[in-house]
Amino acid sequence: MIFSPIEFRNGKKSGNRLAVAPMTTQQSQADGTISQEETDWLTRLSKDGYGIVISCAASISDTATAFYNQLSLAHPEYLPGLKRLAADMKLNGSLNIIQLCHAGSRALEALTGEKPHSASSYQLPMIPDFVPPLALSRQQIKQIANDFAQACIRVEEAGFDGVELHGANGYLFTQFISTMTNLRSDEYGGDLENRARFAREVVSACRSVVSNYFIIGFRLSFESAGLETGLDIDENIQITNWLAEDGIDYMHTSQLDYATRSVKYPEKITISYLRDRIDSRLPLLAAGGINSRHAAQNAMDLGADVVAIGRAAIGNKNVPAYFKNHLPLPHHPPFTASHLRNTGISEAFINYIQNAPPLRNLNIVA
Repeated sequence: MIFSPIEFRNGKKSGNRLAVAPMTTQQSQADGTISQEETDWLTRLSKDGYGIVISCAASISDTATAFYNQLSLAHPEYLPGLKRLAADMKLNGSLNIIQLCHAGSRALEALTGEKPHSASSYQLPMIPDFVPPLALSRQQIKQIANDFAQACIRVEEAGFDGVELHGANGYLFTQFISTMTNLRSDEYGGDLENRARFAREVVSACRSVVSNYFIIGFRLSFESAGLETGLDIDENIQITNWLAEDGIDYMHTSQLDYATRSVKYPEKITISYLRDRIDSRLPLLAAGGINSRHAAQNAMDLGADVVAIGRAAIGNKNVPAYFKNHLPLPHHPPFTASHLRNTGISEAFINYIQNAPPLRNLNIVA
């Protein structure tokens, strides 16, 4: 089943059910244009034999940036390098997706030139020196939806097969959905229908400006985890089914362990619970520690239609070939920095996965 094709409802086909998970690399140019290092990384992944390659999170505007050296789709002049990359990746047969992101309250003022904005102003007393974001106006919300749509136009013009909207990990979509961070009293806050409105408007705006064959995926944190609270799995299942009506082509669940159990229903494995309740026509992508053919098949048996590989792809070339030949991967975390260099991983990427707070505890680099 891993190596059977999957066809999305718009007709696009992936040759197998292995995807590369979107991973922050911090190896684009300072202005957001794609670098040779990022080009080499994504081209290598397409050559490795994955059916789907999803890029790092790319900012949609100059005020959406979450971190230094983040890829950007903010301006049409960024297209030449992306066009060359898309053409090269297409030769290798993968479906190629750019993940699009707005950081919301997590935007860096040093990069954007303005104070971070979010669904509303809120406090996080558990985070030292947390600066409450400013609440977005209705006009700003409409502008952000348009920024996502314009980014989709550029992605399609560059020659990629689609986008994945980053609604996980505490970024702006999550900030609207979460009852912890959305304290609005207008049509964008309060009940679930209102908190889902921003995501639905963005999907509709994107769908209206691209071709029918352009893939629009969505990545979502379905439940609260760590500092990210205010998320309910049943609410997010309802949002997923609404987004399916609005035109998304797949849903990608974000979790560190593909076999994790639900917070709300500890007796249930999350991806099985999701698959049973999400529109059966909508493919479900699942990530989280998949480092063997057995784990990939198990994730699919639990309910995933496509499995996304992250850490294993960093330290191993040609992961799909190992899985296809029933062979164990030769390398497992923690990887040495010298091994990663020999594999073609850039110094910027090594530095990020070695030092970024969200990744340090994963012990990816020895």
